[in-house]
Amino acid sequence: MRQLIISSMPVLLWAMTLFDGIAIFAMYISHRENHLKKIPYLTMILCMGLFYDSLILSLGAFLKFGPLLKILSQFRFIFHCVLIPLLFPICGYALKLSEKKMRIIRIVTLILMISGAIAGIGVITEERTVGAIRRYAQSDLTNPFSKGLISLLDVVPVFIMIGIGIYLYIRKKDPHMFLSGFFMLLFTMLGIFLGKDPGGDKSQSLMFYISMYGEALMVYFLYRFVKREEELEK
Repeated sequence: MRQLIISSMPVLLWAMTLFDGIAIFAMYISHRENHLKKIPYLTMILCMGLFYDSLILSLGAFLKFGPLLKILSQFRFIFHCVLIPLLFPICGYALKLSEKKMRIIRIVTLILMISGAIAGIGVITEERTVGAIRRYAQSDLTNPFSKGLISLLDVVPVFIMIGIGIYLYIRKKDPHMFLSGFFMLLFTMLGIFLGKDPGGDKSQSLMFYISMYGEALMVYFLYRFVKREEELEK
């Protein structure tokens, strides 16, 4: 099974890139149709980072290790750390918080985005190859600040989404926000437990790949949440 995943990875990465591109367009259309909600706009920006991530990984089947792939890969970490904090205002808008509370969330988000940019720049990368895909992954030599902030950004927003999702399900019987956070968490955990190479070879880890499906499902259910909100307002 593992070898089948590895052998089909280049094709599926391009399929993931296409999905992210479609998601960007879908969120753009939703934002144009409903200017009262900022969730589609913020999710569209988030999808741009996911699109870039999957695109660079897809290009890893063609590009050789060197300065170009290294620079492009460094921006993967920068975009990841800068854009993930957008999940906080997304959660705020989902709860329809007051403008005063949203202002506080925006300030916190901005601080996290700036800190994320610093953390992304500070990531030290190393060459790894899984099947036909060449990529620069985070090295153990990365400074503690970058490691710690990346770990926090990977976990904290997801748990907040799940908590808010439970609240919205109880209040509105809408499961989409919960499912958005749940599947992101599920595939992150699957990546941790199932993505490691049985032989202990870090270069053969599938954690980065498995978690991408969680990101795709997160975006899909955010889209469904927005469409459900639009239906309720009609």
